[in-house]
Amino acid sequence: MFSPDDISYYIISLGCPKNEVDSERLNADMHSAGFVEAHEIDTADIIFINTCGFIEAAKKESIETILDALDYTSQQTKTFKKRLVVLGCLTQRYKQEIIQDIPEIDLVWGLYDSSLLKEIARLFNIALNAGTIAQKRKPLIDNLPYAYIKIAEGCSNFCSYCAIPLIRGRFNAFPPSLIVADAREALNRYVKELIIVAQDTAVYQYDDKRIWDILAMISNLEGDFWIRLMYCHPDHIDDRLIEALVTVPKVVPYIDIPFQHASKKILQSMNRHGDADTYLKLIEKLRDAIPDIAIRSTFMVGFPDEDDNDFKLLMDFLQEAQLDRVGVFMYSPEEGTKIFAKGDTVKKATKKNRYDMLMNLQQEISRERLMETLGDTVQVLVEEKVDRYNYIGRTQYDAPEIDGIFYLTAYNVRVNDIVTAIITDTLEYDRIGEMI
Repeated sequence: MFSPDDISYYIISLGCPKNEVDSERLNADMHSAGFVEAHEIDTADIIFINTCGFIEAAKKESIETILDALDYTSQQTKTFKKRLVVLGCLTQRYKQEIIQDIPEIDLVWGLYDSSLLKEIARLFNIALNAGTIAQKRKPLIDNLPYAYIKIAEGCSNFCSYCAIPLIRGRFNAFPPSLIVADAREALNRYVKELIIVAQDTAVYQYDDKRIWDILAMISNLEGDFWIRLMYCHPDHIDDRLIEALVTVPKVVPYIDIPFQHASKKILQSMNRHGDADTYLKLIEKLRDAIPDIAIRSTFMVGFPDEDDNDFKLLMDFLQEAQLDRVGVFMYSPEEGTKIFAKGDTVKKATKKNRYDMLMNLQQEISRERLMETLGDTVQVLVEEKVDRYNYIGRTQYDAPEIDGIFYLTAYNVRVNDIVTAIITDTLEYDRIGEMI
């Protein structure tokens, strides 16, 4: 029987921040059980791949990552045979197909839970040294200045194109006590930004607690840190939530709202209830309440039966909305969703052309909106030291990994400090400035 002390592991986390939280819990449980974290994949005895299965491109990336990892597990140099464990959204949805098509995988699991370690111990003849740590997390990268705080699992919006309810079930809110404990534990690691995530954060409700209560409870924790709110379905943003964005200390002037489209016809087909006018009024209300708010959104092009008029409505909406940040993806049919039977009615070349047009328009909008901030004073979270006087960070208006960065000239600052700076120049998506 093998001891965990002699077995190393490496985790590859694919997909969204919600998946990353699951990977961090796996990391914490493995560490607690006595396994040794490997810094490189080729030195690991057990390789974990936490997969994504949201859209076709994500599924393809997951399969390619699995096949690449098999090259490492085929290189046997120790008594303990190298193993590959695959888990996450893709395996939750296609477990039997993956077992059949890629039999070289040593263990195919679904969504992460701590019982995975017991199965690993049983299959691989390992004697666990300790129990696991429920709800604790260990980041995959040390000293990150931010942490994702997941407040719920699953989704009950049932958008016609989305497989998330099929994979993760209906919306299930986590108890406030667990959320606050997770946030406190992150702050104990000297994290300076807590990013609230779920499939739809705006709809959160646990007993009588709503999302604004969660923001207030986290804000009451000790320390100098930011709170950022992501993934707010536009149909569920109300005056009470907007008031919380204004009044709750530590919440940054930023919100992520996945509008997805502006054509009422397409939105109804998506099983969403808005339209361009409704969304523009919401944007206006947010900017009236918080004049400097940064609004990020995502849109889909090539949805079934999207015609030229629908796309023009979307382009016009983007031009009028003047959003700060935008992500765009092309529709891909997902088995089991309500719209799947409709078929992929928009040609691939048309999708690509619409994608390019939308992104080019937003590129110009983003550039112009950033230029308007020249001379503004902002808060910058320092994330990397380049040399003695140059650093890279983010403003309160930019989320990690998806938004722009800030090139900072400063002195006598440390990574993870929050400093005040003046914007002296801008790029297409990034800002440049000096500490004041």
